[in-house]
Amino acid sequence: MQPHLLEMLADPETRKPLSRASEADLAKLRGAIDAGRARRRDGHAIPAFEGAFLTTDRKVAYLVENGVPNFVIDERVELDAPV
Repeated sequence: MQPHLLEMLADPETRKPLSRASEADLAKLRGAIDAGRARRRDGHAIPAFEGAFLTTDRKVAYLVENGVPNFVIDERVELDAPV
């Protein structure tokens, strides 16, 4: 993805900027999921993912699944605490 496109990404619900999760962020996100401190908004199981985009408060993640960013609001991952 081109850098200028990343700057245009926004949370589809709040319209606030999103940032690409670093490897450290992804490790924290996976840890929160494993510890039960994260859940999908729709209540379904969290699928395998290789990346994520985080909201500015770092308490919501939109996952990248099979190379495709998923910005469906009901499928986002909500965390109890920021990653």
